[in-house]
Amino acid sequence: MQLSFKSKERSMKRKLFVYMFFLVTTISITLLMGLFLFGRLGTTEQDFHKDLTTQSEYFTKNMENYWDDLASINIALADNMEAILETTLANQGLTFQQLQDNPNAIYSLENDMIQPLEQYLERSNCSGAYVQLDTTINSTLDNAQTQRSGVYLQKTTMSYSKEDLILYRGIANIGKKHGIMPHRKWRQEFDITLVPDYEELKKGNFDYSLSNIIQLPYTGERIALLRVPLVGKDGTFYGLCGFEISQSWFKFAHTQPSTLNHLTCLLVPDSDSIITNEGFSTGSQNGFYYMPNGDLSIKPIGNNLLRITSKDRNYIGVKNTIKISKNQTYSTYVMILDSDYNRAIAKSNIELFFFTIVLLLFVFLGCSFFSQRYLSPILKGLEQLRKDNKNSMRYDVQEIDDLLDFLSSKDYEVENKMLTLELEMQENRKKLQLIENEHEAIQKEYDRAKKEVERLTTKRIDDIDEDEYKRFLECLATLTRKEKEILELYVKGYSSKDILDTLSITDNTLKYHNRNIYSKLGVKSRKQLLMYMTILKNNKS
Repeated sequence: MQLSFKSKERSMKRKLFVYMFFLVTTISITLLMGLFLFGRLGTTEQDFHKDLTTQSEYFTKNMENYWDDLASINIALADNMEAILETTLANQGLTFQQLQDNPNAIYSLENDMIQPLEQYLERSNCSGAYVQLDTTINSTLDNAQTQRSGVYLQKTTMSYSKEDLILYRGIANIGKKHGIMPHRKWRQEFDITLVPDYEELKKGNFDYSLSNIIQLPYTGERIALLRVPLVGKDGTFYGLCGFEISQSWFKFAHTQPSTLNHLTCLLVPDSDSIITNEGFSTGSQNGFYYMPNGDLSIKPIGNNLLRITSKDRNYIGVKNTIKISKNQTYSTYVMILDSDYNRAIAKSNIELFFFTIVLLLFVFLGCSFFSQRYLSPILKGLEQLRKDNKNSMRYDVQEIDDLLDFLSSKDYEVENKMLTLELEMQENRKKLQLIENEHEAIQKEYDRAKKEVERLTTKRIDDIDEDEYKRFLECLATLTRKEKEILELYVKGYSSKDILDTLSITDNTLKYHNRNIYSKLGVKSRKQLLMYMTILKNNKS
């Protein structure tokens, strides 16, 4: 009977394709919508790494541009101060050394310098500006060796106006004359003990450099000074000039645009650890940050992220390096609290978990529905087959109806085959009985032969010389591995030619081993040797 399985309008293949296509499409759309909704197109760790890396690159670039710009302005300031100093000295007919203990000349010089210094401070993104001369107004004082004249202006606010300037160092009357009031901790001259490397700086063999962080006397402010040497055309060291960058100024001037909570940015000297007191810190524009204190340890945790540990807090961050000057390398650290990082990871995992549960539930319900729709006619057909009632009912699904017809047509063939198999089985049973009878006869013959061998063996044992046989047994252990191998082949019935082929040895080699075997075992012929070996094996069995 030839059956047709061609596609029809309501075939199960077409139904299955439509149902599964709809299911897969729906699940895919739902999955993509969920990923988009929860931002799960990348892992939270990757997102943090990307955000921190981007933030680090931005902060590092910001620092590079800042220090480059400030250094350029500082060099221009130095050129201007050198020109003013040399012009003033020339007008007064003085040398630089003659400024020592010359209050009038120093007064005139500071008066000429204060307004240009104020202008440079106005155009610079920093908290102060200074020019310090390598001379003192009164060398007779006890501390004259550490005192130097000059002008030091500071900003009191982030915005700039005349009212926001104060005079930290310099002649007070000059400041007041230009509308700049003295600082509450004003002193007339600089204390160079705050600059431990001052003697090295006097050599003047550098373009510019950044000082270590120092604390201004009688204040709580931490600052660093950008320094450029003032050197005359004849090589005379006039002093230093530059800009002040305070921690307070840096914190507000360099806040970073960021979406990261409690973002902390550090600029510190490059080292294997972080010494916070030697650098600056800032945070994000949209919130506060936790300023780390003391020394911080650094440990890589993979994916270019670092675990930065202090006594009271842990951070996750990224490191970069920048050149402040030719010989000064600083590190930038952009980091967030470890607790914020772990909290975000946990939140992400919880969101992903619930999304997965909802998705699995949706898939389960969808599969249940579609399976029921698709499998219902199949189950009815199987029930029909179970009742062996293939022709009593028809279905509107082509494959099920064809299957019922096909199985009905095969029943007759199966019954005929079963009958044929039954006849073959009866024939095979008869053949099996004959084989069993033959086996029984062979077994009896084997038992008889075994008894005859035992009898002959016993007779041979009685015929042999016991001392010779005993020596044979004792000397078996003296044979070499190759001699034992050859002896075993003789026992198995191998001829000399067979042994030569099997072991790939020459005839002379075989004769050599034969002589050794006969000599060691005390036998005179191969027959005697095989007889002893046969007796030995029979005794063992």
